[in-house]
Amino acid sequence: MTVEPAARRPHGRWLVGVLIVSVGLGLGFGWLLFGPPALGSQTETPLFTTLPAPAHVSSAPAPVANAPAPEFSLMSLDGSPVSLSQFSGQPVLINFWASWCPPCRLEMPDLVKDYEAHQAEGFVLLGINVTSQDSLPDVRAFVKEFGMTFPVLLDEAGTVESLYRLRGLPLSVFVDRQGIISRINIGAMSADQIDKYIGEILK
Repeated sequence: MTVEPAARRPHGRWLVGVLIVSVGLGLGFGWLLFGPPALGSQTETPLFTTLPAPAHVSSAPAPVANAPAPEFSLMSLDGSPVSLSQFSGQPVLINFWASWCPPCRLEMPDLVKDYEAHQAEGFVLLGINVTSQDSLPDVRAFVKEFGMTFPVLLDEAGTVESLYRLRGLPLSVFVDRQGIISRINIGAMSADQIDKYIGEILK
C-alpha cells in the first residue's frame, strides 16, 4: 500500500520538536554548569595562572586602589639594588611574572613595546620575577627571549609576593606620579588595556 506524503509530516514535526527541546535543555544545563557564554564585548575577563597561598603573609595592609603603593627593595637581575621609592614622582607599573607562566608570556611583548614607547616620559616598568618559584637560568632565558630592557627584580624570598598578596600571575599594579595605586589588574592584559592603563598614570 502506498503511504501518502502527508502521513509522514506529523512524524517529521515531532522529530524537529524533540531536537529543539534537546538543544534548549543542553544550553540550559551548560549555562548552569559553566555560566553564560562569553560575549565579544567582555574584554576584561582575566587570563591568569593561580599561585598557592604563601606560607607567610605580610602584616602590612594589603595594597588597594587609591592607596599608597607598599614600599619594597629587591636585587635586580644585574646585581644592583632597586627600591620603589627611588622612582618617586614617576609613573610606575609593577608587573609580577614567572618564566613558566603562559599568560605572562602572552602579554610580555606588549609590555616591552609600551615601556620603550613611554620611557622618555618618565614611565618605569619594574618586572618582579617570582624567583622563589622559578629558576635563574629560566629567568635569564625569558628576559633574553622577549628583549626586556626594563629592570627585572628577583623576589627570591617571596617577601614582595607576600607584601602584595600575590595569588595569581601575572599581576600588574599601576602607580601614579604621587605614589598612589591607580589600578590593580590580575591576569594577562590586551594591548589596548595596557595602553589605556599606562595612559591613566602618565597624566
